[in-house]
Amino acid sequence: MKNSLSFLLALFFICSMGAQSPKNVEDNQFSLNFLLPGVVYEAGISANATLAAELTVGFAYRESTFFEDGFGIYPIGRFQYRHYYNFERRLNKGKHISGNTGNYLAPTIAVQSGKAIIGDLDYSSSYFAGFGFVYGLQRTAPKGFQFRLEAGPAYFFDEYDQGFGILLAAKLGWVIRKQR
Repeated sequence: MKNSLSFLLALFFICSMGAQSPKNVEDNQFSLNFLLPGVVYEAGISANATLAAELTVGFAYRESTFFEDGFGIYPIGRFQYRHYYNFERRLNKGKHISGNTGNYLAPTIAVQSGKAIIGDLDYSSSYFAGFGFVYGLQRTAPKGFQFRLEAGPAYFFDEYDQGFGILLAAKLGWVIRKQR
C-alpha cells in the first residue's frame, strides 16, 4: 500500500511539472475512424504526452466445412498513454506537429467482447483482453484527415487461454477540431 501511494504521488508530481511547460500536444482532440468505425478522444497531459481512449469495432468472418459459416462485429475499448518523442526534430525540419502529428511509444490496454453486436459468430469466451507496448505513428493533415499505424508485443488473455502475440492497428479518419 505504501509503495502504491508513493507511486501515485510521484506520478502526480511529474504530471504537474509537465503541465507547467508549454504543450506540443493538443489539449483535447476528438477524431472519427472510418476504416473500422470508431471514435478516439486524446487529452494532452504534459508537453509531449497524451491519454487516449478509443471505442471502435472489430470484424470477424469464418467459413468452414466443419462448423457453420458466420460473421460478427464486436465492440472494442482501448486506452493508451502516448509519449510523442520526435516533435522537436519535426519542428527543426520545418514540419508541423498540429493534430499530434508525430511518432510515439505507448503502453496499451485493449478489451473486446466475445459476443457479436451484429452477426451470428459468438466466441466461447465472453471477452478478450490484451496489454502491451506499441510503437506508433500518427499523421494529421492541415484539413483534418488522419492516419495512424501501431505495432508492438502484447500479452493476450480471455477466460480460457492466454499467451503472447503482436498488437497491430491501422486507422484512417478525420479529426474534429479547430485549426491551431
